[in-house]
Amino acid sequence: MRTTMAWALLLTSWTGCDGGGPMSPDAATPMSDAAVEAVCGDGARQPGEGCDDGNAETGDGCSATCAVEAPAADADEVVDAPDATGEGFGDPSRAVNGVRGGGLTAQSLDVYSISLEGHLVLGWSGRRVMDGPGVDLVVFENAFHYGDGATFMDPVVVEVSSDGETWVAFPHDYVAEDEARYSNRATDWRGFAGRTPVLFHEEERAELDRFDPEEAGGDGFDLADLGLASIRYVRLSPASAHTNPDTGAPFPRDPVSDGPDIDGVAARWLAEAP
Repeated sequence: MRTTMAWALLLTSWTGCDGGGPMSPDAATPMSDAAVEAVCGDGARQPGEGCDDGNAETGDGCSATCAVEAPAADADEVVDAPDATGEGFGDPSRAVNGVRGGGLTAQSLDVYSISLEGHLVLGWSGRRVMDGPGVDLVVFENAFHYGDGATFMDPVVVEVSSDGETWVAFPHDYVAEDEARYSNRATDWRGFAGRTPVLFHEEERAELDRFDPEEAGGDGFDLADLGLASIRYVRLSPASAHTNPDTGAPFPRDPVSDGPDIDGVAARWLAEAP
């Protein structure tokens, strides 16, 4: 009799209120039927998490998706470069070997040239670029100032992807008074890269903060503008290869333009891919 009652009490303690299988301490989930769910930011590292520091912030060593963060870095992987010749300005390694800007009124010679119909896809050796505070990406292209307020530009459409197949473009808008004609005023090319001269230089001006476009030049982009937490790839292509929705025609270009010259792309917040 005592043995029967003891087994009954033990069975009751395990089945909980629904008469089902063994329950977790909060009597909500059968422990035998479901694994513990990983919740990023709860301070407990679970399978599938590289880290968990108790918050969902980027920039503190553990990303908002609980991946171990890597140091900020320039893109170091050429994923696709259909224009590549392997020589001179046709060598795509020039876009991943460091940024060497020529300053406000000069061009760099350490660049990779994209043709008017081409593109360039760069990555970070499998790491993910994370959305964090402020600018996440800076694109360095070979723009330079001349004359009275004019800028020689090869405007660039910047797209990003997590899988290399689905691409999302950062918002861009050409706002010149006559959108059928090319404008050499950088302010007319909102949201494009290739508008701002490159001041940062790996050897000569390395003290500049490359993630501050006002200090180091280049054009900054924030993944928050796209509602994306992270990406793996950046695709750069000439604006003139895209259609201006306001006119239904390709964006205009400088008559002497032969395509963007890419010096590099820097990512501020990186995380090791799972």
